[in-house]
Amino acid sequence: MSFPKLCRGFQGVVSLFFSFFFFIFFFLILCSAVEAQPGFISLDCGLPEGKDYVEDGTGIKYIPDAKYVDSGEAKTVKASEFAQRYQTLRAFPQGDRNCYNLRPLQVGGRYLVRAELFYGNYDGLQKPPAFDVHVGVHVRVTVSLSLNEIYIQESIAAANGDTIWVCLVNTGTGTPVVSTIQLRQLPDLFYTAANASQTLLVQQRTNYGAAAQVRYPIDRYDRIWFPLSGSLPTINTTMPVKSILNNKFQVPSIVMQTATTVPNVGYSLTIRAATGSPTDTVYVVLYFAELQNLSRSNRSRVMDIFGSGSEIKSLSNYTAPFLTTAYVSVTNAVIGPTSFYNITLRPSITSTLPPMINALESFIIKKIDELPTDFVDVRAIQDIKAAYKLQSNWQGDPCVPKKYSWNGVECAYYDGTKAPRIVSLNLSSSGLTAEIPASIENLTALTTLDVSNNSIPITVTELLAKLPSLKLLNLSGNKITGVSKDLCTKSPADKLSLRIEGLEAVCATSPQPSPSAAKPSPPPSQSGSTSFRPGFHASGAVFVFFLGLLVA
Repeated sequence: MSFPKLCRGFQGVVSLFFSFFFFIFFFLILCSAVEAQPGFISLDCGLPEGKDYVEDGTGIKYIPDAKYVDSGEAKTVKASEFAQRYQTLRAFPQGDRNCYNLRPLQVGGRYLVRAELFYGNYDGLQKPPAFDVHVGVHVRVTVSLSLNEIYIQESIAAANGDTIWVCLVNTGTGTPVVSTIQLRQLPDLFYTAANASQTLLVQQRTNYGAAAQVRYPIDRYDRIWFPLSGSLPTINTTMPVKSILNNKFQVPSIVMQTATTVPNVGYSLTIRAATGSPTDTVYVVLYFAELQNLSRSNRSRVMDIFGSGSEIKSLSNYTAPFLTTAYVSVTNAVIGPTSFYNITLRPSITSTLPPMINALESFIIKKIDELPTDFVDVRAIQDIKAAYKLQSNWQGDPCVPKKYSWNGVECAYYDGTKAPRIVSLNLSSSGLTAEIPASIENLTALTTLDVSNNSIPITVTELLAKLPSLKLLNLSGNKITGVSKDLCTKSPADKLSLRIEGLEAVCATSPQPSPSAAKPSPPPSQSGSTSFRPGFHASGAVFVFFLGLLVA
């Protein structure tokens, strides 16, 4: 064999080796990206510790819920025909409100929050319960479960702090139960209608003309697209429908590859987009992509879009782009007296083809009724709860709703002008044996602190003296061995009412007072029409799609 041929053969082997190596490397990266699922929390409620599993089909890793909730009882559902995540559940026979604490989160980040609720006759009583589900402080929904049907309650919410609470509230009509809690972080540009002042309560997410459900990993954000075909004509294609990485909704191509239409231009297509009370406000997003190439014929598909609730709004002469995702949104529309919000697609007078639609999402807008508790206060009180392992009813937001504020915690409310603040904390006779956590100094609005009748090994430091608003401190019933010089100087000057046995003797043994530091300043106060909006998304190359998977 000649030397040039040998070189060419060697080059071929090397090229094949590196191609194979690159394929394996790329495959491993993709598998790692799927397994990592950044921004996902997937809790199988009632699952025993150490029994994590990866779900068939989705590849989603589910973990036990015990680290995210302080109460409840793990139960087993005996019906084997249901998926693994419905084999166990958590029931809450005690307490008015029991909450899952989903953290750590990105402050201000936007999240899909999903609770799957399933009774399954786990208790053998054949009495499905009804109860309320709260998500944060915005969403409060009453659910009524059936014997063997799965109820999915889903919201898109912005995190006001580093926690989103999902709470099950006992309304006296059965024991609340939950099968899974799922949290999915969304990009900042997604669903901007969900913000600090309102949450989107999902009504439906429909994939028209499809035969099967679509979710993760096809939808990388694990939105569940439910199929709907029915008796109406469908249109479909095997060609990819384009979308770019930085659009608002990132609907998967496979969802856009099917559509529902009507027999001919003599028909309109009416969709029930939302159901609610007459005063509810809805947000609807309709997704369109023309799946038939009309450019080489005299055919056209032109639609007039009507939203009919308390008033009729319209968009005329709308044409969807070919094999490219586009959307039309309906914002701030009130449902009205019928309790239904309908969308009607009518053929325009110039159209030769009937109207069609590929997919739809609809939401009820849950506007804020009460501001959540000040973020810094929440973090401080959670640290105190963790340090002392307090449970009681210390779940969810400490001040909101007012009806469920924490035992021993009093809050100041400001008529919605700023976030509630914690002003009083009563931990007397609570069996406390550890030092007061340093994070208490962040409760800068605290005026009263009562830790009397505990076994706190206190050498009272300057920590409590740093609380700028503190007026009453009750340390009686603890073994006090020393008091901060600042506390001793505050008390005689009537700046602080200090309750402690032998105050005079304790202060006499403390260091002599020095000039007081400047008093910290209190924290600063914290202080819509209906429209159709068309949008258009163009596409990038296949490489961008793979790049999106790599960074997932």
